[in-house]
Amino acid sequence: MMLQMLMENYLNNKPVEKQFTDKIIPKGENPIEVKKSQWQTFERKMQRVYTFKRTRTQEAFVVDILKYKRETDAEIELRLKNDQVAIIIHALSPQVSEIETEAARDIDKIRKDVAYYFAK
Repeated sequence: MMLQMLMENYLNNKPVEKQFTDKIIPKGENPIEVKKSQWQTFERKMQRVYTFKRTRTQEAFVVDILKYKRETDAEIELRLKNDQVAIIIHALSPQVSEIETEAARDIDKIRKDVAYYFAK
């Protein structure tokens, strides 16, 4: 019923009553929630640290990242220390672009694949 009235007002170019829209989305609430990323984004780079329980899983992840680095246009830096792998994606442009965000998504997928493959 509410949607029908809202669309009717829209199609007939009638102004929507403010009270009516407040009933649909209460004040202070957002209609969607944004999923928080574990990537830290700075002006010219993105970084994330992955922790591994098993050395074999960590090694497989590093090998897959090196293979991915050969295929992508993104500038990827790897740092290894104990059971952690830090990935830093440097922006080629003055700020982080779609190339870097796509690389971050792909690296997250690689991590999931490695974790699934080496799951006990």
